[in-house]
Amino acid sequence: MSKRPPLLSVADALERILAGVMPLPAETVPLSGAHGRVLASPLKALRTQPPFAASAMDGYAIRHADLNGNGTVLVQIGEAAAGHAYKGSVGAGESVRIFTGAPLPEGTDTILIQEDAETDGGSAITVTEVPDKGRYVRPAGLDFTEGDALLEANRVLSAADISLAAAMDHTALQVRRKPIVAL
Repeated sequence: MSKRPPLLSVADALERILAGVMPLPAETVPLSGAHGRVLASPLKALRTQPPFAASAMDGYAIRHADLNGNGTVLVQIGEAAAGHAYKGSVGAGESVRIFTGAPLPEGTDTILIQEDAETDGGSAITVTEVPDKGRYVRPAGLDFTEGDALLEANRVLSAADISLAAAMDHTALQVRRKPIVAL
């Protein structure tokens, strides 16, 4: 009776099977066709996100240097809504009404939230609680900056990965070609 060779461990068997397997060539697919595919190379951001310093709260974009404690009066010279930046610069003693997500106007460095300001119904606002410098400002690049490698190669792309790739400004991805299997 002949003696059988010892059984291979699962790890050894898998290593032997995969020893002769090479990655398939890459192909470019639109983001809409990349879900479940394998990313062929690391993916770097093509843009900085957010691309500008933005307000994290509704309130007033101000120059912190203008604050002289509670009771400081500033003149409101305009408005910045999300998607609609204030065109112009903010000077000494001025403020711009700003909403969450809007770009900080040139010259400002702090957000005075609306709960910490009183208005006279016109263009004057009075500071009721002095914020720290830079308060409620989301700096440019807070999420990532251009050139950051955020997705590594050889990962199976999930819906979250596709969303991140879109935020990184990619419209198509290099993925491994799908294998053709025949039995």
